[in-house]
Amino acid sequence: MIHIDIADFLAPCDREAICDELRRFNIENNRAFFAARELPANAARPLSLAARDAQGRLLGGLLAETQFAWMKVSIMAVIPAARGRGIGSRLMAAAEGEAVVRGCRYAYADTMDYQAPAFYQKLGYAIAGKLEEWDSHGHAKLFFTKRLAPKG
Repeated sequence: MIHIDIADFLAPCDREAICDELRRFNIENNRAFFAARELPANAARPLSLAARDAQGRLLGGLLAETQFAWMKVSIMAVIPAARGRGIGSRLMAAAEGEAVVRGCRYAYADTMDYQAPAFYQKLGYAIAGKLEEWDSHGHAKLFFTKRLAPKG
């Protein structure tokens, strides 16, 4: 007989045992990737950009990280008074350029359907996935990818 416990939290030893099992399975099935990921040279590297006016006031910024062939954009925002002036596009272009310098060939971003899907599409990003009702209030989360550089 199997008994399933349902709880908000597991005992730390149980949680770690579950994580260890998945970790073991992943390493067995993708040894090269997990070995490479453990090398300090391949650690995820933060990528942070800030756009400022002539007086040094922050107008917007972008927070991302690069690892292996991918740049993942976590946050990109421009203050309302500075929108429509190309600042977001310039932040994205600068981040993409730095990502290519770091060896990335692809970029990834996600956004809600009420945020900036048209912005990413205008920059050449394609929808790679969509989760309906992500916020349980009628809004979808969209996942975008873009090829930054050719292979090699």
